[in-house]
Amino acid sequence: MQSIKYFIGLIFFSAFLLGQSAIAENFAVSKADGTPLSVVANFPSGAGPYPALVLASGQGYHMTLPAMEAVATALSEQGIAVFRFNWAYFTAQPKGAPSDDFTKEIEDFQAVLAAVRKHPKVLSKNISVGGKSLGSMVSWKLFTADSQLRSLLLLTPVCSRVPKGETQPRTEAKENYPGFEKETRPILLVSGDKDSLCAPSVLYGFAATRGLNARVAVVGGDHSYENRALSPALADAALKRNLLAVSALAVGFVVEFSSEKP
Repeated sequence: MQSIKYFIGLIFFSAFLLGQSAIAENFAVSKADGTPLSVVANFPSGAGPYPALVLASGQGYHMTLPAMEAVATALSEQGIAVFRFNWAYFTAQPKGAPSDDFTKEIEDFQAVLAAVRKHPKVLSKNISVGGKSLGSMVSWKLFTADSQLRSLLLLTPVCSRVPKGETQPRTEAKENYPGFEKETRPILLVSGDKDSLCAPSVLYGFAATRGLNARVAVVGGDHSYENRALSPALADAALKRNLLAVSALAVGFVVEFSSEKP
Protein backbone atom coordinates (compact mmCIF):
# COMPACT_ATOMS: atom_id res chain seq x y z
CA MET A 1 0.00 0.00 0.00
CA GLN A 2 1.33 3.37 -0.92
CA SER A 3 0.42 5.73 1.90
CA ILE A 4 0.59 9.52 1.56
CA LYS A 5 -0.09 11.77 4.57
CA TYR A 6 -0.20 14.99 2.56
CA PHE A 7 0.84 15.61 -1.00
CA ILE A 8 0.91 18.51 -3.42
CA GLY A 9 2.26 17.39 -6.76
CA LEU A 10 4.41 20.15 -8.16
CA ILE A 11 5.24 17.99 -11.15
CA PHE A 12 1.57 17.36 -11.85
CA PHE A 13 0.76 21.02 -11.28
CA SER A 14 3.22 21.89 -14.03
CA ALA A 15 1.57 19.26 -16.19
CA PHE A 16 -1.82 20.93 -15.62
CA LEU A 17 -0.42 24.20 -16.92
CA LEU A 18 0.90 22.47 -20.01
CA GLY A 19 -2.18 20.29 -20.51
CA GLN A 20 -4.73 20.33 -23.28
CA SER A 21 -7.54 22.85 -23.26
CA ALA A 22 -10.59 20.98 -22.01
CA ILE A 23 -14.18 21.31 -23.18
CA ALA A 24 -17.20 20.87 -20.84
CA GLU A 25 -20.66 20.16 -22.19
CA ASN A 26 -23.98 18.69 -21.08
CA PHE A 27 -24.49 15.05 -22.05
CA ALA A 28 -28.05 13.72 -22.47
CA VAL A 29 -28.67 10.35 -20.79
CA SER A 30 -31.96 8.67 -19.88
CA LYS A 31 -32.68 5.51 -17.94
CA ALA A 32 -34.67 2.63 -19.43
CA ASP A 33 -37.87 4.03 -17.89
CA GLY A 34 -37.26 7.41 -19.50
CA THR A 35 -35.98 9.18 -16.39
CA PRO A 36 -33.48 11.84 -17.49
CA LEU A 37 -30.10 12.08 -15.77
CA SER A 38 -28.02 15.23 -15.42
CA VAL A 39 -24.54 14.57 -16.82
CA VAL A 40 -21.64 16.89 -17.65
CA ALA A 41 -18.84 15.66 -19.91
CA ASN A 42 -15.36 17.15 -19.80
CA PHE A 43 -13.44 16.32 -22.98
CA PRO A 44 -9.82 16.94 -23.89
CA SER A 45 -9.45 19.06 -27.00
CA GLY A 46 -9.49 17.14 -30.28
CA ALA A 47 -11.56 14.36 -31.77
CA GLY A 48 -10.41 11.50 -29.56
CA PRO A 49 -11.25 8.79 -28.80
CA TYR A 50 -10.00 9.03 -25.22
CA PRO A 51 -9.88 6.89 -22.09
CA ALA A 52 -12.73 7.90 -19.79
CA LEU A 53 -13.71 8.16 -16.14
CA VAL A 54 -17.34 8.05 -15.01
CA LEU A 55 -17.59 9.92 -11.70
CA ALA A 56 -20.62 9.71 -9.39
CA SER A 57 -21.68 12.44 -6.97
CA GLY A 58 -22.13 12.23 -3.23
CA GLN A 59 -25.52 12.04 -1.52
CA GLY A 60 -25.87 15.82 -1.55
CA TYR A 61 -22.49 16.77 -3.00
CA HIS A 62 -23.58 17.38 -6.59
CA MET A 63 -21.55 17.21 -9.78
CA THR A 64 -20.65 20.91 -10.03
CA LEU A 65 -19.28 21.34 -6.51
CA PRO A 66 -15.54 22.03 -6.13
CA ALA A 67 -14.08 18.53 -5.71
CA MET A 68 -16.03 17.12 -8.65
CA GLU A 69 -15.21 20.12 -10.83
CA ALA A 70 -11.51 20.13 -9.93
CA VAL A 71 -10.95 16.42 -10.61
CA ALA A 72 -12.89 16.49 -13.89
CA THR A 73 -11.01 19.55 -15.16
CA ALA A 74 -7.58 18.21 -14.19
CA LEU A 75 -8.15 14.82 -15.80
CA SER A 76 -9.60 16.23 -19.01
CA GLU A 77 -6.58 18.51 -19.35
CA GLN A 78 -4.43 15.38 -19.30
CA GLY A 79 -6.26 13.40 -21.98
CA ILE A 80 -9.02 11.68 -19.97
CA ALA A 81 -12.69 12.29 -20.79
CA VAL A 82 -14.70 12.66 -17.56
CA PHE A 83 -18.44 12.15 -17.24
CA ARG A 84 -19.83 13.32 -13.88
CA PHE A 85 -23.49 13.01 -13.00
CA ASN A 86 -26.17 13.62 -10.38
CA TRP A 87 -28.44 10.95 -9.01
CA ALA A 88 -32.01 10.86 -10.32
CA TYR A 89 -33.39 11.39 -6.80
CA PHE A 90 -31.30 14.56 -6.43
CA THR A 91 -32.74 16.26 -9.51
CA ALA A 92 -36.30 14.97 -8.98
CA GLN A 93 -39.07 17.42 -8.04
CA PRO A 94 -39.54 17.25 -5.13
CA LYS A 95 -36.02 16.06 -4.31
CA GLY A 96 -35.89 12.49 -3.05
CA ALA A 97 -33.42 10.30 -1.17
CA PRO A 98 -31.19 7.35 -2.05
CA SER A 99 -32.80 3.92 -2.19
CA ASP A 100 -32.10 1.72 0.84
CA ASP A 101 -30.00 -0.81 -1.08
CA PHE A 102 -28.76 1.62 -3.76
CA THR A 103 -30.74 -0.27 -6.42
CA LYS A 104 -31.93 2.94 -8.09
CA GLU A 105 -28.50 4.53 -7.90
CA ILE A 106 -26.93 1.46 -9.50
CA GLU A 107 -29.46 1.84 -12.33
CA ASP A 108 -28.47 5.50 -12.69
CA PHE A 109 -24.78 4.65 -12.88
CA GLN A 110 -25.35 1.78 -15.32
CA ALA A 111 -27.33 4.07 -17.63
CA VAL A 112 -24.54 6.64 -17.71
CA LEU A 113 -21.86 3.98 -18.16
CA ALA A 114 -23.75 2.38 -21.07
CA ALA A 115 -24.08 5.75 -22.80
CA VAL A 116 -20.40 6.55 -22.25
CA ARG A 117 -19.35 3.25 -23.81
CA LYS A 118 -21.20 4.22 -26.99
CA HIS A 119 -19.79 7.74 -27.18
CA PRO A 120 -17.61 8.31 -30.28
CA LYS A 121 -14.99 10.20 -28.26
CA VAL A 122 -14.49 7.35 -25.79
CA LEU A 123 -12.32 4.24 -25.94
CA SER A 124 -15.01 1.80 -24.84
CA LYS A 125 -12.51 -0.72 -23.46
CA ASN A 126 -10.58 1.89 -21.48
CA ILE A 127 -13.04 3.19 -18.91
CA SER A 128 -12.56 3.73 -15.20
CA VAL A 129 -15.21 4.57 -12.63
CA GLY A 130 -15.30 6.40 -9.35
CA GLY A 131 -17.37 8.44 -6.99
CA LYS A 132 -17.48 10.68 -3.96
CA SER A 133 -18.88 9.46 -0.62
CA LEU A 134 -22.16 7.70 -1.50
CA GLY A 135 -20.87 7.63 -5.08
CA SER A 136 -17.81 5.73 -3.89
CA MET A 137 -20.02 2.96 -2.49
CA VAL A 138 -22.17 2.71 -5.62
CA SER A 139 -19.14 2.79 -7.94
CA TRP A 140 -17.63 -0.03 -5.87
CA LYS A 141 -20.66 -2.18 -6.63
CA LEU A 142 -20.42 -1.48 -10.37
CA PHE A 143 -16.66 -1.99 -10.42
CA THR A 144 -16.77 -5.40 -8.79
CA ALA A 145 -19.59 -6.51 -11.10
CA ASP A 146 -17.87 -5.41 -14.33
CA SER A 147 -14.47 -6.92 -15.09
CA GLN A 148 -14.00 -4.63 -18.11
CA LEU A 149 -13.57 -1.50 -16.00
CA ARG A 150 -9.95 -0.39 -15.77
CA SER A 151 -9.55 1.23 -12.32
CA LEU A 152 -11.52 2.72 -9.42
CA LEU A 153 -11.19 6.21 -7.87
CA LEU A 154 -12.81 6.56 -4.43
CA LEU A 155 -13.06 10.18 -3.23
CA THR A 156 -13.93 10.63 0.48
CA PRO A 157 -14.82 6.95 0.99
CA VAL A 158 -17.17 6.15 3.88
CA CYS A 159 -15.09 3.90 6.10
CA SER A 160 -16.03 4.74 9.71
CA ARG A 161 -18.30 6.64 12.07
CA VAL A 162 -18.09 7.80 15.67
CA PRO A 163 -21.27 6.56 17.42
CA LYS A 164 -23.17 9.00 19.59
CA GLY A 165 -21.69 9.16 23.05
CA GLU A 166 -18.39 7.64 21.96
CA THR A 167 -15.05 9.14 20.95
CA GLN A 168 -13.41 6.42 18.88
CA PRO A 169 -14.36 5.66 15.25
CA ARG A 170 -15.91 2.33 14.41
CA THR A 171 -15.12 0.83 11.03
CA GLU A 172 -17.85 0.43 8.40
CA ALA A 173 -15.41 -0.23 5.57
CA LYS A 174 -16.10 -3.93 5.06
CA GLU A 175 -19.84 -3.32 4.99
CA ASN A 176 -19.57 -0.47 2.48
CA TYR A 177 -16.92 -2.07 0.23
CA PRO A 178 -17.49 -5.83 0.55
CA GLY A 179 -14.84 -8.06 -1.00
CA PHE A 180 -12.27 -5.25 -1.08
CA GLU A 181 -9.45 -7.56 -0.03
CA LYS A 182 -10.09 -9.84 -3.03
CA GLU A 183 -10.13 -7.18 -5.77
CA THR A 184 -6.86 -7.07 -7.72
CA ARG A 185 -7.44 -4.15 -10.09
CA PRO A 186 -6.05 -0.66 -9.27
CA ILE A 187 -7.88 1.35 -6.60
CA LEU A 188 -7.10 4.79 -5.18
CA LEU A 189 -8.77 6.07 -2.00
CA VAL A 190 -8.45 9.79 -1.16
CA SER A 191 -9.73 11.05 2.18
CA GLY A 192 -9.36 14.17 4.31
CA ASP A 193 -7.49 14.09 7.61
CA LYS A 194 -10.51 15.57 9.43
CA ASP A 195 -13.17 13.47 7.69
CA SER A 196 -15.75 12.38 10.27
CA LEU A 197 -16.87 9.58 7.95
CA CYS A 198 -13.45 8.04 7.39
CA ALA A 199 -10.79 8.16 10.09
CA PRO A 200 -7.28 7.87 8.59
CA SER A 201 -6.35 5.07 11.00
CA VAL A 202 -9.32 3.01 9.83
CA LEU A 203 -8.68 3.79 6.16
CA TYR A 204 -5.02 2.77 6.34
CA GLY A 205 -5.86 -0.46 8.12
CA PHE A 206 -8.63 -1.31 5.68
CA ALA A 207 -6.49 -0.64 2.61
CA ALA A 208 -3.71 -2.75 4.09
CA THR A 209 -5.88 -5.84 3.61
CA ARG A 210 -4.91 -5.63 -0.06
CA GLY A 211 -1.19 -5.46 0.61
CA LEU A 212 0.63 -3.48 -2.07
CA ASN A 213 -2.27 -3.31 -4.53
CA ALA A 214 -4.20 -0.33 -3.12
CA ARG A 215 -3.16 3.31 -3.00
CA VAL A 216 -4.24 5.54 -0.13
CA ALA A 217 -3.88 9.31 0.20
CA VAL A 218 -4.91 11.44 3.17
CA VAL A 219 -4.93 15.14 2.31
CA GLY A 220 -6.15 18.08 4.36
CA GLY A 221 -9.78 18.76 5.15
CA ASP A 222 -13.10 17.20 6.09
CA HIS A 223 -15.59 15.18 4.03
CA SER A 224 -15.58 17.97 1.43
CA TYR A 225 -11.81 18.56 1.71
CA GLU A 226 -12.61 21.80 3.58
CA ASN A 227 -11.52 23.22 6.95
CA ARG A 228 -14.53 25.15 8.26
CA ALA A 229 -12.78 26.09 11.51
CA LEU A 230 -10.63 28.62 9.66
CA SER A 231 -11.56 32.15 8.71
CA PRO A 232 -13.24 32.44 5.28
CA ALA A 233 -10.08 33.60 3.51
CA LEU A 234 -7.88 30.92 5.06
CA ALA A 235 -10.54 28.25 4.52
CA ASP A 236 -10.76 29.14 0.83
CA ALA A 237 -6.98 28.94 0.45
CA ALA A 238 -6.89 25.61 2.27
CA LEU A 239 -9.63 24.19 0.06
CA LYS A 240 -7.71 25.20 -3.06
CA ARG A 241 -4.55 23.51 -1.76
CA ASN A 242 -6.45 20.38 -0.82
CA LEU A 243 -8.19 20.14 -4.18
CA LEU A 244 -4.91 20.65 -5.99
CA ALA A 245 -3.56 17.65 -4.09
CA VAL A 246 -6.66 15.56 -4.79
CA SER A 247 -6.58 16.46 -8.49
CA ALA A 248 -2.89 15.65 -8.81
CA LEU A 249 -3.40 12.28 -7.17
CA ALA A 250 -6.38 11.50 -9.42
CA VAL A 251 -4.44 12.44 -12.56
CA GLY A 252 -1.41 10.38 -11.61
CA PHE A 253 -3.56 7.35 -10.86
CA VAL A 254 -6.12 7.39 -13.70
CA VAL A 255 -3.62 8.37 -16.40
CA GLU A 256 -1.17 5.68 -15.31
CA PHE A 257 -3.63 2.84 -15.51
CA SER A 258 -5.41 4.17 -18.59
CA SER A 259 -2.05 4.13 -20.38
CA GLU A 260 -1.31 0.49 -19.57
CA LYS A 261 -2.51 -2.34 -21.75
CA PRO A 262 -5.36 -4.30 -20.18
